[in-house]
Amino acid sequence: MIIIERTVSEPGGTFMDDIQKSRIRLKHWIDHNFEHIKGYDEVAQLLDNKDCSAAAEMIRRGTRLIEDANTEFENALESLGGESKQADTSAVGSDSEGHSHGHSHRHGQ
Repeated sequence: MIIIERTVSEPGGTFMDDIQKSRIRLKHWIDHNFEHIKGYDEVAQLLDNKDCSAAAEMIRRGTRLIEDANTEFENALESLGGESKQADTSAVGSDSEGHSHGHSHRHGQ
């Protein structure tokens, strides 16, 4: 037996169950990781141009791990009946780095 905890979400006080919340979080994580991957690729290219190919390759290996994580997140999202492949996060806030999420953090520090 599956018990679904219901909580009130914003706006409008509609009810959202844990499955719906999990879909939203997975979509966010997929998109968020994708945006970071673009930055990692840029840094790896810059390091290649500065003859720091060992560090660039380490970044690329890390990027592949994040891509693997995204694949697992997409599989989880699909198993919950959600859409995958660059999910829509337009309902969540956007920051100056060009990606959307409801929290803040510092890039490049």
